[in-house]
This record gives sequence, structure tokens and C-alpha cells, in this order.
Amino acid sequence: MAYISELDTSKEIYDRLVSLFKVNDANQVLFLRNKLREIKKGKDECMQEYFLRITEIKNDLLSIGETITDREMALTTLGGLPFEWYVFMTTLLNYNVIPGFEELMDRCIQEETREEVQEMPMPKGPPAAFSSHAKKINNSGTKSKGKAGLKGGRKG
Repeated sequence: MAYISELDTSKEIYDRLVSLFKVNDANQVLFLRNKLREIKKGKDECMQEYFLRITEIKNDLLSIGETITDREMALTTLGGLPFEWYVFMTTLLNYNVIPGFEELMDRCIQEETREEVQEMPMPKGPPAAFSSHAKKINNSGTKSKGKAGLKGGRKG
């Protein structure tokens, strides 16, 4: 209370409290900027988690009055992707247009999903829909006259 007891107006008190408790420490700004600059996507980390970590750092910077451009966010994000994403990054940047952070997030998540689907093993045998349809036809006996004849059906 010693810091505000001598003040006369509520405006002066408010301004003093803001200046006392405002976290605009240069060390905090430097720490968060370095943390953002050095961020890397973890090997077992999904893309959504990676973008969430970046967004948290951005929000921490915003909370202390530091702004960061959408372009800087996108470039920082791309810089933190592992080498396996090199072709994706090169393709994305070949048009000399850096997508916004939100668009980049959508594209990265889409690419991650596409890669996961490609890595899935292909089922052996005919596709399930075809297999199910073939069983129905064979069990009804309408399309498979050869098998019906072998099981004691009509003989020619």
C-alpha cells in the first residue's frame, strides 16, 4: 500500500498498479522469443500438438505486449519441422507465397493425415465390399449355377 497511499485519484492508483505488476521484462521477452525461434517438432509429436506449443508461446508474448507477425509465425513453424518434411516445405514455398499461420496449420495437418493413410498396410484379398457382395450372390444360388450343380442340383 505504500506505493499507492500517497496517490489522489483512482486513475493514478490504477496506473501505478499497472506499472508495478506489468510483466514487460526484457528478459521474459528474450526468453520467449528464443523459445519460439528454437522450437522443433518432436519425432512422436502430432502436428496439432506442435502447433499448440507454438500458439502458446505466441499467446505468452502477446500477454506481455509483444506482437509477432503471421509471416514470422509461419516461417518459425516451417523452420521447426523435421527433415522428413523438406519436400513438403519446398513445394509449399515454390510459389514464393508464404501461407498464413492458420492455413499452414491446416495444410500440415492434412499432409500428416495423408502420410498416415499411405503408411497403413493394404488389406490382402479383395476389398471388403466386393467380398461381401460376392458372398451374397454365391449364397443365393442365382448367379453361381456351377456350384449348385456340384452340390446335387440339376444335372444336365
